[in-house]
Amino acid sequence: MDIIRENNKELVKFSGGVVVKDSSLVIQAPEGSYNESQDVLVLVGKVIATLKKRNLEAQRLLLEQKGNIAKAYGNVIVRENNTLLKADSVYFTEGTITAYGKVFYRNIEDSMEVYAGFLMSTNDSTLIEDKPLIKFLRRDTLVVKAEKFHIENSGIQGYDSVNIAGGQMKVDADTLFFNEDSNNGILTGGCSIQWKDGDGKSDTLKFFLTEQNELDSIILLSEAFVHNKGEKNEIFISSPRIIIKIESGELKYLRATSGKGIFKELDNVGTKSN
Repeated sequence: MDIIRENNKELVKFSGGVVVKDSSLVIQAPEGSYNESQDVLVLVGKVIATLKKRNLEAQRLLLEQKGNIAKAYGNVIVRENNTLLKADSVYFTEGTITAYGKVFYRNIEDSMEVYAGFLMSTNDSTLIEDKPLIKFLRRDTLVVKAEKFHIENSGIQGYDSVNIAGGQMKVDADTLFFNEDSNNGILTGGCSIQWKDGDGKSDTLKFFLTEQNELDSIILLSEAFVHNKGEKNEIFISSPRIIIKIESGELKYLRATSGKGIFKELDNVGTKSN
């Protein structure tokens, strides 16, 4: 241990293995230093720590006594209960975790993965920004993209340029609200959906998923339009409300509330109906 005095303040340097313990943390590192003037403890090397209920690995860890702040840098890994967080840097304050850089988050219980450049999580909610992407990993993986996500309780909200892909279909909209508990969601603003044989458009779109993340049914609301071209026929329909079901990328069911449509057989025999 080396002690250096600067401006009547001590800078204490530790080497040969450092262990820090108190009531809420245990830290091990090859080297460290304590700056009395800043009241900051710095640990470097392969840092392994337990901060309350979190297990942490990093290349560098700063503990700021003022404000009770911990800052981890370099290949940071945080494990807590059924969650895993990886990032270039992670800041811990009272009740808040903020991750920067190449962020990866996995929730094993919810079968969910997050990729982003920024993530901030509190006791009540999570904010995800900087090219975020969410994967729901069940039998049929859903990939959701947006400019920003806000997660609170079991609700996931996506804002601006929302895109959902999976189950051989793709959906685009302005905003998303998804409820994990009931496994259904609402998309609003210029909604469009595509599947193998067709597409649809509406101002509002509701979708329902099975427990395996397979599409159960889709409801297109307000100026809804659906086009589908199957092996034997082609359908065009517009209505205030259209319910469809897609399986393996194919339209299996369609029901419209009033509206107008065209049914066209592929042998060029067409029938119009209201």
